[in-house]
Parts: sequence; C-alpha cells; structure tokens
Amino acid sequence: MAILELVAPQPDWMGALGVALTRPPGVPERRAGEDPWQAGGVGRPRRASDDLAWFRQALDDPPAAGLRPLDASATVAAWESGDGALVARLARLRDRGILDAAGFLLHDPDPVAA
Repeated sequence: MAILELVAPQPDWMGALGVALTRPPGVPERRAGEDPWQAGGVGRPRRASDDLAWFRQALDDPPAAGLRPLDASATVAAWESGDGALVARLARLRDRGILDAAGFLLHDPDPVAA
C-alpha cells in the first residue's frame, strides 16, 4: 500500500511543470535526427509532462484515479492506493523530482520497478 502525501500548504504546479520540462542530466534531445514525415514513427516512452497532467487530473477526482483519501491524518492531505500501475506512475514522477517540486511525498513500502 503506497501513501501519497501533500506536505506543502498547496501544490506548486508551476514548479512541477518546470521540472517536468527540464531534460535530466545526460539525456540527449529525443527529437535529434528524427524525420517526422517518415512512415513508421518512433515509439517513445511516456513524457514526464504527460504524467504530470494525469496527476493533476487524478487529484481533481481521487476516487476515479484509484486514490483513497486518508481523513484521519496530521498532514495537509494524504491518499493511499494499492494499484500497482498507479503507484508505478507516481514512482516515475517521484524519481524525476516532479512530486517533490509540487510539494508531495510518495511513501511506498513495496517499490515498483518503473
């Protein structure tokens, strides 16, 4: 069971977007040398900004996203989830530093391989 915790008074979405749009150190530009008009496009991994957009939607409607609010908590807000796919997405955001930039922590006792 993973727990997502908001540790800031409110989410910092602009800070999170800035981190999501910044290429990690040592990662080359993905579009270098690609021809967008060539048939058979290149398969790409999910962009961090796509995961951030999903995360904002998930917090707008936590139950629909698989997040259960923890009401009896001393934090600003907290949610729990046992859904492996959801936890994997949150772990990707955590590993890129996006959750931290937005003011969230992910407590995952059983880390999921991203």
